[in-house]
Amino acid sequence: MHTGLSRRQSVLIALAATATIILLTGFLIRDQLLNQVLRDRAKRITEETGAIISWSDAGFSGISSVNIKKLAICPPKGDTLLTAGQIQIGVNPWSLLSLNLRFTDIEVNDPHLNFFRDGDNSNYLFLLRSSEGKPAVTDSTSGRTGFSELTDRIFRLLFRSIPENIRIRGFTASANINRHFVTFIVSDLNIEDRGFQTSVYVMEDTVANVWRLSGIIDPRNRRAGVCLASSGLRPVYIPYLEYRLGLRMAFDSLRMEFTYSPSVSGIAGISGSIRTSDFRIKHEKISAGDVLLRKAGADFRLKLGKTFAEIDSTTNLSWNEQSFHLFVRYDNSESEKICVKINEPALDAAVFFAALPDGLFTNLSGIGVRGNLAFRLNFDLDTSVPDSLVFDAALTSGNFGIERFGATDFRRIGDEFAYTAYEKGMPVRTFMVGPENPEFRRLEQISDYLKFAILTSEDGAFFHHNGFIPDAIRESIITNIKEKRFARGGSTISMQLAKNVFLNRNKNITRKLEEMLITWLIESQQLVSKERMFEVYLNIIETGPMVYGVNEAARFYFSKDVSKLTLAESIYLASIIPRPKAFRYSFGQNGELREHMKAYYELVSSKMLKKEWITQEDYDRLVPNIELKGPARELVVVTDTIPAKAEEF
Repeated sequence: MHTGLSRRQSVLIALAATATIILLTGFLIRDQLLNQVLRDRAKRITEETGAIISWSDAGFSGISSVNIKKLAICPPKGDTLLTAGQIQIGVNPWSLLSLNLRFTDIEVNDPHLNFFRDGDNSNYLFLLRSSEGKPAVTDSTSGRTGFSELTDRIFRLLFRSIPENIRIRGFTASANINRHFVTFIVSDLNIEDRGFQTSVYVMEDTVANVWRLSGIIDPRNRRAGVCLASSGLRPVYIPYLEYRLGLRMAFDSLRMEFTYSPSVSGIAGISGSIRTSDFRIKHEKISAGDVLLRKAGADFRLKLGKTFAEIDSTTNLSWNEQSFHLFVRYDNSESEKICVKINEPALDAAVFFAALPDGLFTNLSGIGVRGNLAFRLNFDLDTSVPDSLVFDAALTSGNFGIERFGATDFRRIGDEFAYTAYEKGMPVRTFMVGPENPEFRRLEQISDYLKFAILTSEDGAFFHHNGFIPDAIRESIITNIKEKRFARGGSTISMQLAKNVFLNRNKNITRKLEEMLITWLIESQQLVSKERMFEVYLNIIETGPMVYGVNEAARFYFSKDVSKLTLAESIYLASIIPRPKAFRYSFGQNGELREHMKAYYELVSSKMLKKEWITQEDYDRLVPNIELKGPARELVVVTDTIPAKAEEF
């Protein structure tokens, strides 16, 4: 018994002695181990990015504290990207023995981050690519970024690598992007127990502001949050966006929280919320002026797989007091596929119209309504097969009614009114639409040939639809995708009328949405008869250089009243409505209509015959040719080449 105990004691003593020797050896060579680890890390980063990392001195002070002096990160070419006077890091000593550093806390003094770009010369773009010129994070099988893999890497870095306590003093980040200057200064940032609160001094060119920044990082629950707010009289303006994109974005406060779920069966998840107050946005493609959301937010849930990213249908977006659910999915497994779905069967109409953002729909400001609305949207596109597009959208109502009009009474087009024509967003001419104008013509005074030719060309179902033709919108989207430009619109005569009478000609998202809402109100509430809408349309449409309305057109082209137009003349006038100033290039060297016009005549006349808008005799006698007799004759340009901007006069 005594001998066995001595043997165990001997083994324990030997193990203790070995451990002591290892610890003493590790303690004696810890600086060498530290520098070896740092060199290995630096070498790996250099191999991946080309960046050169250097420091003047690195060593332990005490058992678990590391000091690194004069750290610098330099790109392969260009100015230094990052410098830091001194970095003190708390290190888990056991992690050093495995050459895998794990930090417990960090203190950084005088870090300076500098971004520079002048054309193709930059000191930071290298970070976006590996040293071989390939994307830094790609899917190993397809060569494309794996959404779930990228998400896991980002959040592992955020929740596992960042210490619980960080102290940064004298931080400056500056950017000189093609001589546009932005600077951020944080005098003291103290992240303690994963929480922080500080002030950020911001200067863009010569404009300065101070932000309040606070947040929390909770790795145990994989949760993080940040709040950014103004601390002065000026709101928080996001720098660089206006310079780079022409987009001005500002808010009084923005709060975001999210929780990360690691990949399970290849699918990662992010859920959270965003809240903002007095959010302002301005861009020429959105609106001519500022758009203001007093309150806006989202409760979202994202799913990310190897080849797809999805906004779950439980996601709820809100602005002011209105909210709706949204589903979006992007998949690039074989080709790019985009799916968007909205289905809101019960919206309070009064809440919806009251919630419209300030500056977005000026004509609807102050409108009072009652009843309910229902909206659905189904958009499903495989970009490799545009013709496969599924598009379905509808706004319907229940007991809906207008109790009072706001900024604009849309019934005014039912009576005589003053119309202002715009060119390139600027008013160019104002005239009366009614008997006071000698060029005004009632519907029955206009040639049937012309009325039916225009209906055939522009909107054959005008007297039967409710303002919208989903199939026409679908076809326009398909055409625009194929052409990779805005080559075709899906507007009905009702939509064109709403645009021309109530809206300016600035092409942006706001105008199109307002155009659709105004059209829906006029049609669904039958504010004006279809006959009056068509009559107004025919009397205001642009038909040439400073020529408006079909009677002015008849005189300008043919020196006759609109009631006297022939079938051939009517089809010609219908052909120029989409591009009225391009009439100058309609004729060939011998004064005959160009070849493509013959096909147009055949298409329109055959449709008119099918609808019995013309007789068989009219169709058989039609010759696709005309003779200009009015002032337009002097403006014709005879050429074999039609300019790309033929619509400009």
